[in-house]
Amino acid sequence: MLGGVPFLLVLINFRSDVLRTAVAPRFASNFFDIQASAFLDGRLSVPNGILGIEGFVIDGQTFMYFPPFPAILRIPIQLVTHEFDGRLTVLSMALAWLVLAVVSTRFTWLVRDCLRPERDVSRTDAIAAAALIGAITGGTVLTFDASLPWVYHEVYLWASALAVGAAYWLLRVALNPTLPSTLWLMGFTLSTALTRTPGGWAMSGTVMALAAWLALRHARGASGARHRPRRRRVGKARIPIAVFAAGAVPLLASVTYNWVKFGHPYLFPLESQVWTQVNEHRRAALEANGGTITGPQFLETTLVNYFRPNGIRFVDYFPYITLPSEPAQSYGGAFLDQTYRTGSVTAFMPLLLLLSVCALVVLLRRSLTPAAAALRWPAVASLLVGGGVLGYGYIAHRYTSDFVPMLVVLGTIGLWHVTTWSLPWPRVVRPAFLVGMVGLTAYSIAAQMATGALAAAHTHRGDELTSFLSLQERLSGGPNSPVSRLVSRSDGLPGSGTADDLHITGDCAALYVHTGDQYEPWNLVEQRDMIVDLMPTFTNYKPGLLRLFQQFGVETREVSLEFDAVAPQARLVVEDRDGNFYSPWFEVARDRPIRVTAHARPEFFETRIRVNDDPQYDLRLPVAEWNRDWYSDLSQLQFRSAIDGGNTDHVRATQSWGPVPAVCGRLSDDHAVSVSRR
Repeated sequence: MLGGVPFLLVLINFRSDVLRTAVAPRFASNFFDIQASAFLDGRLSVPNGILGIEGFVIDGQTFMYFPPFPAILRIPIQLVTHEFDGRLTVLSMALAWLVLAVVSTRFTWLVRDCLRPERDVSRTDAIAAAALIGAITGGTVLTFDASLPWVYHEVYLWASALAVGAAYWLLRVALNPTLPSTLWLMGFTLSTALTRTPGGWAMSGTVMALAAWLALRHARGASGARHRPRRRRVGKARIPIAVFAAGAVPLLASVTYNWVKFGHPYLFPLESQVWTQVNEHRRAALEANGGTITGPQFLETTLVNYFRPNGIRFVDYFPYITLPSEPAQSYGGAFLDQTYRTGSVTAFMPLLLLLSVCALVVLLRRSLTPAAAALRWPAVASLLVGGGVLGYGYIAHRYTSDFVPMLVVLGTIGLWHVTTWSLPWPRVVRPAFLVGMVGLTAYSIAAQMATGALAAAHTHRGDELTSFLSLQERLSGGPNSPVSRLVSRSDGLPGSGTADDLHITGDCAALYVHTGDQYEPWNLVEQRDMIVDLMPTFTNYKPGLLRLFQQFGVETREVSLEFDAVAPQARLVVEDRDGNFYSPWFEVARDRPIRVTAHARPEFFETRIRVNDDPQYDLRLPVAEWNRDWYSDLSQLQFRSAIDGGNTDHVRATQSWGPVPAVCGRLSDDHAVSVSRR
């Protein structure tokens, strides 16, 4: 419960919506549902265009690069209903956490039995184990992953949980290779391979190495025990074969699945990804790195970014702990694909990392008991799982999830090794050790919850972002407060900023927050409604366009009201380079008012243009647009100056603003007071 409660609170974003998604349109939360539907139709390919930039187009068919295990889990639900398509990610991630909690707890006590056999569990042991399990289940980057229920993070929950489960059964087989434990090992290894390829290959390779070691041990034992009955020797001889199959079958399944889709044992044809086709920097990265974005040239960059001690940021405003303010940097001349704000293992998970270092002391000893020596197998496997991401030229905080199996396995070994030490002044040092463990566990949990809450708000936008900033303003705001120092004001959006900066345009025309990332530096928080009131007079009715709004961004758009040439009716028109878009016609009559309102809906990445608050006449403008590299650029909507307070001979038009948005209003007042006091 120590780690479960924080994890689940982040997973549901401190609300009660167990069907929530990372973004309101459900993009990337529905990928595995789409793949499950394709499986039921007898296909590996999915409908063209449905994956957006994440799709791989091969011979006119679109494929998803993620392995299929989470999609397979959805098939029973898909057989019954499609009502929950795109909304099952939270439940899937909760199930993955449950698997992690069970297998990590069992692994914790199994490791203790290996290192401290036949010793009763003391109070110190119980407290230390509770702190460790709390750190595993709530204090790793998986809690941050839980903040965003979409495919990119769901796969890491399952990959980590299944890899730890495979490590547990790997240890069981190394200690006592029975057929039931071997079958469990095969199941977890297969599931790992069908969730994340690098982890599956690492586990499969280690399992096959264990099989070779068991076969060698059996051969040596058989040569010295020829007097034993042949039937018994043959039974034992089958165990290495079964263990080898436990590694080979998952590896073969992973290779086959990837080969059928992409014609390669494990790589993806990045040149065939939609993102590569639209993004110039991706193409440059592939060219600079020989057609791939993996290799040893990235090792220095990944080691520094994922393990630097200062890979965290402490601020004097809510949520107080956050990711570094700038994207991860390249080192050693590496040409990276993409890079985001990235926290380090050292800064966010210090307890597990320290215990992992302690584990190396025992694992590198030449003389170990057979039970302690068996710990090397899950240790090697978990190290290999984390090794794959070190050669990947794409830096993001979620990728530190690849180190979680290593931290769980080595951290557990390190804990029970440390507790065997004969400490001086046990009445002082032992309580201090336990307090330190509990404190570091609490710190990691708090750090993951803080960064997760911020990530959820920035990614979802809309009400979740305004709620987060409202809480931030209540806890850390006011005149001359830490939050007020983040606020700036001008007529337009500035070209640069720092993470968490808040910028107000005009008289709260819009409020923006800086993300700290280079691809989408600013998020729209709130936008004041823009209103045009029209009163038909029909002194001299005439058809034509009445310009209402202009939108400036990647392209310029005009929003107008078109009056029909045949009958007294009108409709909304949006003109852009792709053509004109129209609402249905609606009747107009003399002295019957018409109100056109532009209302931003940041969570849907759109501004809704509505007539008389009737949704059947809605047209939509994008809040942000893809630029030439398919990075998101914000658009800005303005009144059309031609009707500013003006009249025509058949309609009278006036412009006005809606109420000041609540968060922007409070921040504006605090900023004004702060400036006046300087």
